[in-house]
Amino acid sequence: MFDIGFWEILLIALVALIVVGPERLPRLIRVTGLWIGRAQASLQSIRNEISKELRAQELQDALRKPDNMPDMNEEIRLDDKQQEQSQDKKQDG
Repeated sequence: MFDIGFWEILLIALVALIVVGPERLPRLIRVTGLWIGRAQASLQSIRNEISKELRAQELQDALRKPDNMPDMNEEIRLDDKQQEQSQDKKQDG
């Protein structure tokens, strides 16, 4: 996620050990882990909500689409009329 390598983590751990001290470091790591877990859970929840909304929007669009489509019977009638007109032109011409 953040593209942090081994050496970066080691440097952060060393600085934390010096700043916080060896007595409070385990508690700090635990609390930091909880915060990271909560952040990941929140991000996953947001992703799920966005995914649900996108699916709902796609369904709404799919339900609206048939209303915008022309009637197939009208298209067939138009084709029949065009064929009749072309046959009439062939007979006249």
